[in-house]
Amino acid sequence: MKTSYRASEVAKVARVLPSTVRYWAGRWGARLIRAGVEDTRVAGSRKLFTVRNIAEVRIAYVLLQAGFARARVARILAISWPRAGTADWFDPLDPLGTEYALMVIREPPARGTGDVSMVGDDMKPEARRSWIEALVGAVGRHFELLRVNFPDGWRPHFPEDEQRCGELKGARVIWLLNVGKIRAEIRERLSAQ
Repeated sequence: MKTSYRASEVAKVARVLPSTVRYWAGRWGARLIRAGVEDTRVAGSRKLFTVRNIAEVRIAYVLLQAGFARARVARILAISWPRAGTADWFDPLDPLGTEYALMVIREPPARGTGDVSMVGDDMKPEARRSWIEALVGAVGRHFELLRVNFPDGWRPHFPEDEQRCGELKGARVIWLLNVGKIRAEIRERLSAQ
């Protein structure tokens, strides 16, 4: 696999326009995406992107299309997500949480806790039991973005939810972004090139 990609290549794999990638990586697009290989930060300069950047572009596109504010998407992408060695939540080639990876976004954002978290597991299905896993099991793993409404606010459903999903208490809307599906599609599209 290649280690760097031009904006046109990123756009093709992420299913967006090349001008969108250039805009998001440029000064006018508030540098929504930071080129991972080369970015001289000079207007009009050529930028080279990593495979992780391709996933970030697709995630940004999906969230913006769902109506998230650009500033909020930028904050989400700027979060320093934990890594395990070289494994990364957004790296399609060396992913963390290889069975699945979900970005969980709550509305309204909670004070004192993050309004965004990552969930992923490689455990056997019989060893897992939480609201998120039950929902994904019911819906299937083929969604890109899922919105779940709780008019009275979310409350724990399983005993494990208090510990694993406690930051969701009171959320009226919970978004699940299927990062695992996005990574898998990117891997597939890269291998087809």
